[in-house]
Amino acid sequence: MDPSTSTSNHALELQNLNSVSSGNQQDVTYMPPEIYRAAAQGATHIILSKMPRDVQYLTPKKNTILHIAAQFGQPKCVAWIIRHYSGDSSPLQWPNLKGDSPLHLAAREGHLEVVKAIIRAAKTVSERDIESGIGVDKAMLRMTNNEHDTALHEAVRYHHPEVVKWLIEKDPEFTYGANFSGGTPLYMAAERGFRDLVKIIIENTTLTPPAHTGPMGRTALHAAVIGRDPIMV
Repeated sequence: MDPSTSTSNHALELQNLNSVSSGNQQDVTYMPPEIYRAAAQGATHIILSKMPRDVQYLTPKKNTILHIAAQFGQPKCVAWIIRHYSGDSSPLQWPNLKGDSPLHLAAREGHLEVVKAIIRAAKTVSERDIESGIGVDKAMLRMTNNEHDTALHEAVRYHHPEVVKWLIEKDPEFTYGANFSGGTPLYMAAERGFRDLVKIIIENTTLTPPAHTGPMGRTALHAAVIGRDPIMV
């Protein structure tokens, strides 16, 4: 993601927090600005002193402190929040207003160490995903937001090769289907001309072939041909 866009989004959310009054409104306990800044900076001592364990603070976009720490690339803070404020998998899988989990935000920003910290934490959760019967770590990897994007879709969209490779290696047998725009991760990579990501996806998935469809009946091969990239083809 463009750093200037990301910074602007953060500034706007913090401004919104400063404009809302404290306390519970419409069943939302708004996050105090100092807690937002502490999560963004990885200042766990401030969070510990000012945030009760039985309170779930949310921003106007319904981001938790785990979302904020993940988005700002604070792996130690992420691990600390999960240990101190997580009794189960719910903080890990908690969606914000756009349906994004903390893993979505970390993958979108390209924070590999945060991605690893979240999945490591998910592996320690003893319960299993009720609907699918898979472990919480794989449920996190496969979780989709409101646009039906997984964390892998986000990492591909914003071209984060290390994150893409790591995510696939953790769940190589899963078929990453199309999002609401019709794109699979492989198609998205081909359409954007990300030759390195196409290679990573093909070489690290156990599926033959990996999901490769796109909108309007196109495939990743169509995208490569349209992009006039003979090496990718």
